Amino acid sequence: MIMPGVREVGSFLTTFPVNKNGEGRSIQWRVDGDYVPDRVRFRLVESLVDDALDKLRGGLALDEEIELDSDGERMGSIESYVVSIEKVGQLTREQLEAMKSLWGLQDTCRNAVLCSGIIMGNILECWPYTPLVGFGFDLTYNNLFCFRDSAWLNDNAMRAFAVCLARYKNNCTVVIPPPKKAKDAKNGTQPKATKSRISTSTLDKVGESVASHQFVLLPINFGGTHWGCLVVDRDTKVIKMYDSMGGKRNKKRLQKMAEEIRTGPLRDDSYEALEVTEPVQTDSDSCGVFVCRFFWTCVSSESPSDVSPAGITKLRWEMLHAVMKLRPR
Repeated sequence: MIMPGVREVGSFLTTFPVNKNGEGRSIQWRVDGDYVPDRVRFRLVESLVDDALDKLRGGLALDEEIELDSDGERMGSIESYVVSIEKVGQLTREQLEAMKSLWGLQDTCRNAVLCSGIIMGNILECWPYTPLVGFGFDLTYNNLFCFRDSAWLNDNAMRAFAVCLARYKNNCTVVIPPPKKAKDAKNGTQPKATKSRISTSTLDKVGESVASHQFVLLPINFGGTHWGCLVVDRDTKVIKMYDSMGGKRNKKRLQKMAEEIRTGPLRDDSYEALEVTEPVQTDSDSCGVFVCRFFWTCVSSESPSDVSPAGITKLRWEMLHAVMKLRPR
């Protein structure tokens, strides 16, 4: 199914006919269960829709209680309200509510276009190597281009959003840089094999952070091609392992890393390792976005839940917005 963008939807809604005949005219509600409404090919001006619905809620429907099911649909018997508006005709409550929804959707589309335009304008109008301050590491505007669709999040973009989370909810989280394999001091090459997958300095940092923070977030970069993560939850004594692709090889890597943390800096506490398998990404480039969302779900119940392709696009914008509005301390 092809889903149009907010700009296209907003453009369509602005061409939807608006009937202005009822402005300033009398509004009369009645209960009429036998009324069969006509198909309406227009919408009333938003102020008139608001006035009519407010009059209903303050009059005939003053004591009405509406119960919703799990899908948000109304349950039980509901009074059939019909409104007569001079110079317009008769309409049902459902028709007015549909008109109100259209106005709300149009406003949402307008704000979305303005928001994305402002954010992208701020980025595109800046020199790519202009620094963004307040993140604790070197970050420039060109590091943020990867927040667009179908782009893999680079190290700095991941760290930038992680800093935003670290300041979320009164600094209840701390972010650990992705662990990297140590280089040979003589020739600068990577060793062929190492017993430990996490550096000693990172393990020490985990131990120090757990003492003062509820969550310790570790983004894991697998060979520069894929992101996974570990989350140490101090309150539940759990080390969560997450890979949005569910690969067996990366699963084993995460298990070994979790074991190094559990038997290293956390050896005096009874921590358990827990594999998280959902959600799973369906594309090839959003692993970093899924990791950031998982971090978000760990530290807050207000994290986005939509992981559909459209939801991931929206999440990328939310992450970029969070980075752009971060204020230096």
